[in-house]
Formats: sequence, structure tokens, C-alpha cells
Amino acid sequence: MAAQKGQQHGDPGKPEESQGRPWVRSLGMIGLVLLVLAALIETITAGTQRPIVGGLALLAIAAFVVAGVGRLTEPESVRAARAQAADGASDPDGRSGPWQEDDAPWREDADGPWQEEGGDGGEGGWNEGEGPWSERGEPSAPAERAGGWQGAPPGARAGARTQTQAATRVPGQRRERGRKAPQVPERTFPRLSELSEVVLGPTPTHYAHRGQAPYVRRPAADGRLAALLNADSQPFPFVVVVGPSKAGKSRTVVEAVRSVLGGRDPGVFVPGSGEELAEVLREEEALPRGRQPWVIWLDDVTAADLVHLSADTLDRAARHAMIVASMTDERWDQVLDSHGDVAATAKAALRRATKVPLDFELTVRERAEAEQLYPQLQINASIGEALIGGDQLVAKFRAGRDREPAGYTIVQAAVDARRAGLNRPLTESELRGLYPLYLRRVRIDLDPTTALFEEGMAWATEPVASEVSLLSQVGGGAGSAGGAGGAGVAHGALGSSLGSTTGPGTRAKPTENPDGALEVLDYVVAIEEGRHGQEARPVFDAMWQELIAAVPPDDAFDIGIGASLRGNQSAAELAFRKVLDLDHAGEAPRAANNLGLLLRERGDVAGARAAFQKAIDSGHPDVMPRAANNLGALLRQQGDVSGARGAYQKAIDSGHTDVVPRAANDLGSLLRGQGDVAGARTAYQRAVDSGHTDVVPSAALNLGMLLKDQGDVAGAETAYERAMGSGDPEVVPVAALNLGSLLREQGDMAGARTAYQRAVDSGHAEVVPVAALNLGSLLREQGDMAGARTAYQRAVDSDHPGVMPVAALNLGMLLKDQGDPEGAEAAYQRAVDSGDVDVVPMAALYRGSLLKDQGDLVGAETAFQRAVDSGHPDVAPMAANNLGVLLTEEADVGGARAAYELAVRSEHADVAPMAANNLGVLLTEEAEVDDARAAYQVAVDSGHADVAPMAALNLGLLLDAQGDVGGARSAYELAVDSGHADVVSVAAVNLGTLLRDQGDVAGARAAFHLAIDSGFVDIAPVSAGHLRVLLAGQGGSVNARPAARIGADRVRETAALGARAGESGADVEGGDDLGTLEAMEEGLGEDEGPNGRRT
Repeated sequence: MAAQKGQQHGDPGKPEESQGRPWVRSLGMIGLVLLVLAALIETITAGTQRPIVGGLALLAIAAFVVAGVGRLTEPESVRAARAQAADGASDPDGRSGPWQEDDAPWREDADGPWQEEGGDGGEGGWNEGEGPWSERGEPSAPAERAGGWQGAPPGARAGARTQTQAATRVPGQRRERGRKAPQVPERTFPRLSELSEVVLGPTPTHYAHRGQAPYVRRPAADGRLAALLNADSQPFPFVVVVGPSKAGKSRTVVEAVRSVLGGRDPGVFVPGSGEELAEVLREEEALPRGRQPWVIWLDDVTAADLVHLSADTLDRAARHAMIVASMTDERWDQVLDSHGDVAATAKAALRRATKVPLDFELTVRERAEAEQLYPQLQINASIGEALIGGDQLVAKFRAGRDREPAGYTIVQAAVDARRAGLNRPLTESELRGLYPLYLRRVRIDLDPTTALFEEGMAWATEPVASEVSLLSQVGGGAGSAGGAGGAGVAHGALGSSLGSTTGPGTRAKPTENPDGALEVLDYVVAIEEGRHGQEARPVFDAMWQELIAAVPPDDAFDIGIGASLRGNQSAAELAFRKVLDLDHAGEAPRAANNLGLLLRERGDVAGARAAFQKAIDSGHPDVMPRAANNLGALLRQQGDVSGARGAYQKAIDSGHTDVVPRAANDLGSLLRGQGDVAGARTAYQRAVDSGHTDVVPSAALNLGMLLKDQGDVAGAETAYERAMGSGDPEVVPVAALNLGSLLREQGDMAGARTAYQRAVDSGHAEVVPVAALNLGSLLREQGDMAGARTAYQRAVDSDHPGVMPVAALNLGMLLKDQGDPEGAEAAYQRAVDSGDVDVVPMAALYRGSLLKDQGDLVGAETAFQRAVDSGHPDVAPMAANNLGVLLTEEADVGGARAAYELAVRSEHADVAPMAANNLGVLLTEEAEVDDARAAYQVAVDSGHADVAPMAALNLGLLLDAQGDVGGARSAYELAVDSGHADVVSVAAVNLGTLLRDQGDVAGARAAFHLAIDSGFVDIAPVSAGHLRVLLAGQGGSVNARPAARIGADRVRETAALGARAGESGADVEGGDDLGTLEAMEEGLGEDEGPNGRRT
């Protein structure tokens, strides 16, 4: 919907409307006359002519019935007009209506309670996180502008309130004292049947001019639109048909609306801009109250339109009307793909819309129908392209560079002005100022003379065979291009020049300047943007400054938006500063706020703060609250908690329906960070209770996290469910993920599984990997290995840098347990290759253990060494111990000793004792008794529940072999006293043997019995039964070496398993996912952004 679109007109005070249908009153009078005549005949003839009297009576009754039906079926607009006329007739001062010119109730010199300061503060846009740019209002007074123009700029929009101006109070006027405020008249919009296709947007061609332009059906889009437009209850839909220029978007929308809604013939509002739509919707009490929904028609909608469609504006619309719009895919992508604050409001609006895509190329079936309907037409791809003669226009434009350089550069200048964000036709004066810049780039030998310009204009406005031209004159005045006028203008701009009347359903001219205005064909703009297989041309840098200098403040504001969307921050700043420098009453506060957002993005904190403060100081009822909230966010980022809190509170105190919920949510996050839990809870709850469509989801999510931290499980669950019920595509997945973690902690595995699955099914790029990882861990705990494998694999396939390595590690452990070593090794390798500093060491360790089990000792050694080299405080010691075991088996004593000693030096509570014991075994075998004894003693002194008893056993064996009976007995007794299930029996046998050899038969007997009672079965080559025989006979001996070997082997096995001991419970999950979610909360909880514009 371009801003140059004109206005509809509805005048509820016209006498002929208040009179209704003339024949209704005539029939009523005829019926009355017939009744009187019948009564007279009955009286005069004394009843002798009853048949005649009866006939007259029947005719009278028939007249009354027909008149009554006519009255009942009158349009709503007629009845509303009659009601207004009746109200005017009952005025005590005898006025015929509330809007008479003489003695009108609204007077500028009156004072009273109805005065509005500086215009009627609006609602539109939103603050941080939603969009920075304001709605644009019309200048309240003519402003002098660069280039010597004064007054309303050539080519500027017509007054935004033309349509219903007579029926509404003018902002800034006061009610006369002592007078009762009149009831707000109901707006009336023209019916769908009263509007031509020209008004609704499709580009006219010679087929349309002859009334021979049949519609080529687009089944996919037609069916989708029909389903959406059949809505019969609130909230009514917001539908956008999106496709390339000249794909046939406008015509498809027209046909769908007429097909579905034609029988009901709803009222249709065709605003000239998004600003006008927001302004009309603010006066909700004046909206049509009859048959609903009516239709809001937004053809060729732009980012400058969308910045006005804040959440509260769209909520109002959804209560009364369905919004039907068209938009180029280029603009759609540009808004949704942009990253600056400029896109936030527009992004939010598009996220609420239902997109109906329309392909540029026709299907085989569609092309067959098109060729049948248009046999003379050469259709290569799009019907719209063929109808306007797209190939001819492109060929003409490209050839113009050499054949008509002046015309070619004039068109280029017009194209770049549109691409820069100027959403209205250009005037000849503006084009005269711009085209020399382009001419010098093409032909430096040509001077931009007046004659050359006129020659170029004639070429650019000359239509091709389709009666469409590259450049078309609209708002015709002197210099209009005759028959070419309007034939080639783009959607929306065109209707202004085609309708010569100003009745309902027609559009006002975009300019009354006799200089005329010129509109470039949107298809040519798309060509220069690189669409339809053409090479893109960048916007000429020198054009920005020239264009900004030439246009008035409201257009400079729009160009600021366009520049921001294109990433040209310097041009955006220049545009906004121009508005500020001119101190335009309606635009300056909004420009200040947007400049603050722009400077904040660039890191200019001081400049941003000053700009926000200037917007706040303006006292503008719409801008001040938004700027205060934005200032609060800036100060919070700078650590100025007190200043931020004050700014947020100022925004809240404004009572602005769109800003208060956002500021409350932001204040809640600030207070939560300061530990003011009660204050944060109150602020979040206020935001939730506001019912604001955009804020409630994030506020409920934030409230849920706060309550969870406070242990209020029920409250947190309720808040998360509220957030999930919002349907917000950004918040619902996060809330589902958090709810899943909450329910899992509470033992509600079924509920947690459902919540995690919903998060996974959301498709959210950031949430799905975390939810899949957590779901996999939950399913594994429940024994659903197939489900766990699928979930882990999805997390791995996401390639999410924070999740994929963990998921690959967990998947590897699962596959190993399931007997799939190849799959496990591949998963471990992927985790290793991720480079994640926390995951790589663990994955390398597990991979090394797997390769060792598979007999790949070289690969295992490499993997263990990588884990050791990582220096990870937990994993490196484990890997060093396992590497020592591996090198021992390979007879690399030096390497094994070094690995064990490295693990011992780590002083890791679990690994160091294990490595010390293994080192003792190694040194014992190497006959390094003193070092072995020291190593065992380290393990014993550790007190480790599993390792110390084994080390004591091994130390006893060593000392026993060295003849140190006392030391050996103490070590054995220490092992026995540990009560360790695996050690006691062996230690008791060895102790019994030692005591027997020392002649302590009673002690030996007690030790052997202890071994038997502890579950001792056999120790080769002596059986338990044989031990009893030997003890009874006081002869023979028990070879202790097998016990030593068993002890050593067990320690070694434990060492190897110890590195893997965590496997069964080693799944790394999101836990309650607070790390990820806190980061998300910052994005979701802080809404910053724009100010909708309006005067």
C-alpha cells in the first residue's frame, strides 16, 4: 500500500442519504391515499361498492408491505445517516445536525475539557525488541524545505483524513463551553460492489481499458484465500498475499474477496497509508457497528505502512474487520531478515499475518487457461508480466542506456527514490534535481539541459503496446502525459489518477500541485533489485543526500526507515537529523526517538541518551512513553539501575496502552536482576494481566522462571502454560522446554515428555536442539532406547553449536550400550570434531575406551592422549589413568609410569587414588619396591571407599613378600576392616595365611572363617574346603600370589572401568536449561522499539 494512494469519501450528513430510498416514501403515501379513497367510497355508497373498496384496500396493503420491505433492506449507511439527521433535528438550538458550518460545536478559540495537546496521541509501533520507527503524521503546518519549496510538498500525500473528515472531530480543536459533546458519528465506508478494480490496485492495461481482462485462476492461492476469508467470528484474519512484482497479487486478492464476500457486500476501507489506518482504528467508537466484518484493503503494503500496525492497532482491527493485503516477496523478506530496531514493529506485524504465497510462474494448468483466455498474448512466466508487456518494458529500459540516456537515468532516479523509502510519486522538480547525478554516470559528455530532460521524460512516459509505461504521470496537471497517465503506474499509485470523481470509493489525487507527479512502474523497481533473473544494481550512494535534502520532514522520516532497512545507517541518521533540525512539531519527537535507537545500535551511548531525552522532553503523548522505555533499556545496559528504573516507571505512569505492558515487563527483568523478587513478580504480573498480545507471552515466561526459582512450582507451571497458550512462535517453544524440565523435576515424566515433544515439534531453531537432547535423556531413563536414539539424532542433526557436541556424546554412549560400536565410534568422532572445549575431552576418552575394547590400541592411545592434552580438570586425569593401563598392557613401562604419575599429580579425588594403586602394581612387577610401597600408601591414605581397601591389600602382599610381617599384617587388617565386598575375603585369606605362618592358629582360624563368611568361594589353587583341612591339620600353606594377582587385576579392571564409570549416568542434558533460557529471557523480556507516528 503506497502512501500516494488517495482517500475514500463517505459523507454521513448528506440530505439524500438521510432521506433513504425515495420510492419507499412514495409507496407509503400511495397506500395511504388508497385507504382514504376506499373509506370515502364506502361512506358515499353506503356499502354498495364493496368489491371496489376491497380492491383498493388490498392495493393499499400491498403498497405498505413493499414500502416496509424497502425500508428494512436499506443499507446501513442510509440508516446511520437518517439517525444522525434525527439527532440533529432534536438539537435544542434548532440545528439540523451536529456538523453545521455556522455555530459549530467545535471551535478553535473555545477552551474546555476536550482540548488535545499537540494532536491526538496515538498508539502504534512498539519499543525495544519490537521496532523503532514511528508512525508518520501529516505536517500540522507547511514547512519550508531545502530547495526553496514552501507549503505542501509537490507530490505529497493528500490529507490523511479526507475519507471521513466531516464526521470526526479535528485533533487540537476544543469543544465550545457549555455544549454537550455530540455522539461520535459512525463512519461509513463504500461497499465492495461500489469499488472498481482500479481503486483496489491491479495495474490497468489495454485489456482492462476495453473491459476484456478475464481472471486466470490460481487454484492454490484461491483456495487458501477462500478458506481464510470465510471467517465469521473474532478475531478476524490478517491475510497477506506475497509474491514477486507482477505475479498477479492484487488481481488474485480482488477476485478472492469478490468471490467469497461479494454476496454479503461488506464495507471496504482503503486507507492511503498505514498511518491513516492506525489513526482511524484509534477512534474505535466511530467504527462501523453494523454488519461485520468489514474489509481493510492494503494493497502493495510497505515497511513504512507496517511500522504503524502495532499490536494494539491490529487487535482493534481484528475485532471489527479482516485485513487483506498484498506485498512483494522482496519487501516481505527485507523486513523479516533485517536485524536493526527498524524492523521490529513491522516484523511483529508480519508475524501476526497469515502469508499466502503466489508464485511468479504459472503452473501447466494455469498457463493453459491463460492461453485460452488471452490467445494473442505471449506468456513466458507470469500472467501479470505478460499483460503489462514486461519483456518489452525491460528491453526498452535496457536499450535506453545507449539510445535515450536522459530517459534511462530519469527512470533510474525514480527507481532509487522508491528503493530508498520514498513511498509516493516524485515531482518533475524532484526528478530534475536527481537525474543529473545519474546522467553523469552514464554519459559524462552530456549536459543535463532542460531540453534533454523533457526529451527523456517523453521517452520514459511513452507506453508500450500494453499501454503501460516505465514512468507514468499521476495527479494530472500541466504536463500530464495524456493517455499514458495511469496506464503504467504501479499498484496503489494508479487509482489516484484514474478516478476523476471524488465520491465514495474513489481516491483523492496524491498531489494538487500543477507540476504533476510521476510514478515508476513497480516491475522496473523489481528488475533493478535483481528480480526476474536480472542483475541487481546497488542504490547510488550520492542519491541519498540529494534526496533527503529535497524532501519535507515526513518523507525524510520514511527515507530514514528505508535507509535503515538497507543497512545504510549514515543515510538514516542524516534523514532523522533533518527532521530534528527542522523541528517539525509532529515528526521531531519521533525522529529523536528513532535517532536514539539508531545511535544505540552504533554504540553511541551519549548520543542515544540525549536523543531519547529530547523525545521524552517533547511530552508527545505517544512518543514520550516509548522513548522513556527505550531510555530505561539503554541505562540498564550501562549499569545505571536507578536511572533505568526511573525511566521504566515514567513509561508505566504514562498509561499508554501499548507501552505500559512492555515497560512493566522490562522493569520486572531489571528488578529480578537486583534481587527484588517481590517487585519483579508484581511487574511481571502487571504485564501478564494487561492482555497485550505481544507482551503477555514473554512476561508469562519470565514470571514462570521467576516463580520456579522461588520454589513456587504450581505458579511457575501456570505461568508457563499461559505463555504456551499464547501461540507466540518465539515464546511457546521456550515455555514448553522450561515446563518440561519443571515437570521432570517433579517426577511427572509423562507431562515432561509431552512438553519436550511440543518444544521439539515447534521447529524453533534455538529451542528444538535443547528440547530434543533433554527428551532423549528422559526417554533413555524410561528405557525407550529407540525414542532416545531418534531424539539424540535430531539434536545432532541440528548442528547447534551448543547442543550438537553433547547430543553426539550421549548418542555414542547409547549406541555403545546397544551393541553398535561403529555407530558409537562415529558419534564420538563427531563430538570430538566439534571442537567444544568441554565435550571434546570426554568424547575422546570414551572413544579411546571403545577403540581399546575393539582392539584398536593405536587409535585408543591417540584418543586417550588427546583427552590428556586437553587439560580438562576432570577428564584429563581419567584419560591419563586409562592411558597408563593401555601402555602397561603394551609393555611400555616408562610410558605407563608417566601416565599414572600424571594422574596422581592431578590430585583428582577419584582418579588420583586409582592411578596411585595402579602405579604401585606396575612398580611391584618391576621390583621397584620402595616406589611401589609409596604409591600404595598414597592410595591407602586417600581413604577412597573403593580404591583404599584394594591398595591396602596390595600393600600387604608387597610387604609380606619383603618379610615385613608387621607391616603386612597391618595392611591386611586395614583391608579386612574396610568391609569392602570385593576385598575382605581375599585380604582375610592372606591374613590367615600370614598368621598361620607366624603360629597364630587362633588368629588364622578367625581370618579364614571371616573369609568364608564373607562369601569367599575359591582362590586358586586352594579351595575353601581344602583351607579348612589345612587349618585343621596345621599344615601346608596358601599361596598368596594368586591373591596378589587377583588384587592387582581387580584394581586394574576398576581403573579401566573407573574412567567409564560415569557412562550410565553421564548424559549431559539441558537440565532445567536456565543457561540457555536466561539468554532467551533477555531477548524476550525486553521490548524496545519504535514510536508509531501520528499527528
